[in-house]
Amino acid sequence: MTDLDALELDDAPFEIPHEFELDLNCVVVANHRLTMEGIDRSEDEGLDEIDVEDFETQNSITNHLHNFYDDLRRAARRLALVELVTRLQHWIRRLVKELKLKPDKVYESQLANLFDALNKALGIGPVPIAFFEDLVRVRDSVIHADSKAEWEHNGKARRVADEYRNAYGDVELTEEQLQDAIHKAVQQVKWYDQNLPPTRTAKS
Repeated sequence: MTDLDALELDDAPFEIPHEFELDLNCVVVANHRLTMEGIDRSEDEGLDEIDVEDFETQNSITNHLHNFYDDLRRAARRLALVELVTRLQHWIRRLVKELKLKPDKVYESQLANLFDALNKALGIGPVPIAFFEDLVRVRDSVIHADSKAEWEHNGKARRVADEYRNAYGDVELTEEQLQDAIHKAVQQVKWYDQNLPPTRTAKS
């Protein structure tokens, strides 16, 4: 019996990835993974090159390297979040345009208002709008406020949600939070797409 003969076919239907998932995988997911792998590899190489006999000096150099590469990881996650929100807003705006909706100015961000318009037209999506509003604030902080957790914009105080800030007053999100944001963005876009009127389809 050949290896092919030994294979058992799974009767479960194969789910083709949504176009938004494919888009995110290229622009956000794969790019972020490669960036993090590069940071890890560079850190390992730097640690291997430490050749100091004095323990205190070695410990000081090691801590400095760890802090440096942790800063790089923090920056990489912030940039991945910016890319995620950018791609999400692009797709949501296209859905709103496809349905010829006119969003009301209910929320602080344009993205949240686009979600609100879709919720009114198609039903309430699985992820609360507030979740994405928090992501927009993180995005805005990274782009406009040097990743500070609190800043002013046009004379108005703005701040990110507590779960996206560290003890030093800077924006910080964990890898788990980033992956959760990616998952929920895909979940929301797919839900809207599946609930589009039969005469309309989402376009990339």
